[in-house]
Amino acid sequence: MYATMEESASMATARALAERHGTQGIESGQLPVLEEQVCAEAGIWAPDAARRAIAQAGGDVPQAVSLLKVWSAALPHLESVPVQREDVRLVRRLSSAYAEIPGGQWLGYAPELASRMLTWEETDGVEQALPGGGETPAREEATPATGETADDAPSRAQTPRVRTLLRDVPVAATQEDGSGQDPAVSTPVPPYARATRLGVLARGETASLVAFAALVLSRRREAVLSEISTAVAGVRISHPRTGAFCKVAEVPVVEAEAIIDTEVEGRAGFAVGWGASLGTIERRAISLALLDGAMQADAEFNEPLAFDEQTLISATDGSANNGFVEHLRLPHYASFASYVAQAKAGWKGETE
Repeated sequence: MYATMEESASMATARALAERHGTQGIESGQLPVLEEQVCAEAGIWAPDAARRAIAQAGGDVPQAVSLLKVWSAALPHLESVPVQREDVRLVRRLSSAYAEIPGGQWLGYAPELASRMLTWEETDGVEQALPGGGETPAREEATPATGETADDAPSRAQTPRVRTLLRDVPVAATQEDGSGQDPAVSTPVPPYARATRLGVLARGETASLVAFAALVLSRRREAVLSEISTAVAGVRISHPRTGAFCKVAEVPVVEAEAIIDTEVEGRAGFAVGWGASLGTIERRAISLALLDGAMQADAEFNEPLAFDEQTLISATDGSANNGFVEHLRLPHYASFASYVAQAKAGWKGETE
């Protein structure tokens, strides 16, 4: 099969159909959530490039992520400064732990209220996602995907963290914050600092992150979101002439903090996990927060199914895992023949 380039008629037809659909491309804004997912897993915010990668890959998301990673690796890179809280403008903020939270909560665009019924009518997805398909709440003027933020949207610096309401209860200690290692520059090696681990997981495959998060939920008596927010974050770099920090881009980000039960010094307590991801796909940030909280809880309390961070990071590396599985398509003639010979020899030895 590997010695010829000739194809059967059915294979040639299938390939022609795939190529025809691939060249048609995807219209701008047609699949915004898929574009955001590809951007988040590749670790680069470039929706136009993600759209082309999806079309070129024929809708194969892991392949599109790989294409986007390779494309971005060949671009010139400039070092940005850490995002300041003043440059993060919140456009949606919820809490499932407290009804009243410092700074208030607002619905914004509400994907959790979207209809679960398949419709064949050409309608606006935003209108369907709102209660009654009607007017948007006051904070909905912001459009995270485009960076157009309402004038009155508060900054992260103006909005207190909900976790400050956890008073007089034991809370598992967290590692100190830091910049961590950038997986786009070098390959992080264990043991990982918390910032490095969160940075690597933020590029993880969405389905894998959600699956592991579901395992966390299945093991816990209590798990709530203290806060989840969608925001537009300003990115600044140092000006090449003056050295002053100047804003060069705005990207949408989603951030979540989850509270889960654990034991702290032998007493019932909580662990607070945090996660953030490019785009507005909230399940990614929620999953990251749950995983971060679980690893903190497991470090404090020796559970039978404790998460090993190296295994977790490896299991959520979509590009590596897809390549590892798909490499089975390549010839394994020699290794398989050798194994067959060993099996035959062992079986023959037992029967003699």
